Amino acid sequence: MQKVTFPFGEHFIDLKLQQDADVLLPELIPAAPDPPAAVRRALAQPIGCERLAVLARGKTSVAVVINDITRPAPTEILLTGLVEELAEAGIGPERITVIVATGNHEPPTEADLNKMMGPWRSRLRVVSHDCQDTGMLTYLGTTKRGLPVHVNRHYAEASLKILTGIVAPHQSAGFGGGRKSVVPGIAGLATIKAHHSYPIRPSGPVLGIIRDNTFHEEAVAAARLAGADFIVNAVKNYRGEVVDIVAGELEKAHLRGVEICEKAWVRRVPKAYDVVFVSPGRHPKDIDLHQAQKGMVVAEQVTRPGGTIVLIAECRNGVGKFGKVLKEANSVDQVIEDFNRQGFSADNSSKAFLFARCCKDHRVFVVSSGIDPAELSQMFMTGFRSLPEAAQKALAAYDRPTVLCIPYAGDVIPILDASAPAR
Repeated sequence: MQKVTFPFGEHFIDLKLQQDADVLLPELIPAAPDPPAAVRRALAQPIGCERLAVLARGKTSVAVVINDITRPAPTEILLTGLVEELAEAGIGPERITVIVATGNHEPPTEADLNKMMGPWRSRLRVVSHDCQDTGMLTYLGTTKRGLPVHVNRHYAEASLKILTGIVAPHQSAGFGGGRKSVVPGIAGLATIKAHHSYPIRPSGPVLGIIRDNTFHEEAVAAARLAGADFIVNAVKNYRGEVVDIVAGELEKAHLRGVEICEKAWVRRVPKAYDVVFVSPGRHPKDIDLHQAQKGMVVAEQVTRPGGTIVLIAECRNGVGKFGKVLKEANSVDQVIEDFNRQGFSADNSSKAFLFARCCKDHRVFVVSSGIDPAELSQMFMTGFRSLPEAAQKALAAYDRPTVLCIPYAGDVIPILDASAPAR
């Protein structure tokens, strides 16, 4: 018997198989021995620009963009380093505004803010971005491709603009971090809608690809238009430990983070599999089904057509608002056609499209303690409370199935070998 352990929320769950299975893991990069020191070192040696303390001289107000609770950045230690660095330029906490980059997500709760920011929650002014609040937005113009750029006015009005976040694989942007703090992080709904729709949005997964990726390029263009004086991004290993910090110029510092990630996350896969068991990784990557989909897209790339994907995700916060789109549709084809015609909407039709695309070519099972299986059945998926039951039903449909396990899909970029059978 083979046992494979998967993250499940803040705990773990074991899959026991009677047959052999391949396991796809990223390389484990050693954790930084002292993450706060890594932040200070990155700020002292920025990539592609002067030190932040120099850039901050003479500035009257500072906006610092942070991730929301769905992105596991080490926000507290990043803020500590930034506040210390800004103090060298004579800028105190009273002149710093922290903006939570919610994009089109739900606003953070007070508990979320305390968890993300620690003591800085009470020491710094905090604004939670609302992409639909026009009074919170400033229009800055359009990019060369015609993307209208509406961003949070507190950011637009600041004299020094800083982005923080985490560099990680992203199915549309190639990698998260950097410019994504602006679009979609603090963008208006009109900007997000255009950016997340065709022709800017890629039609298929582009994990790990930024070259010739319009989704990435337009986010950079929008961030340039909005202004981004300095970024500080973390790189983590699949255990959730900080391994490095990059800081400096918008694109150059981000690319250094991408280089670090690629060494650990790009993995060759020899074939497409019949059954793939996948977890997006530890909390908050599976905080709800909206976020957990990012694990499913990894499995989608290495599961043969007609194969089965078993998504293992706690989803303590349930489905997410995109579920309404799937529940009201008559078929996955309708969801796909509607998105092709209408593009992104406030109810996250783009996320519904991504689920529909996967369900069109695969059986999708979801093992979750936070979602009723009956609700999943309304969304073209099969839900389970029990991993053994899901595994038995997934494997029983095939004669001698090939099986792959991906416990930390949020930290893996699978590359199917060219010699593998076409999907």
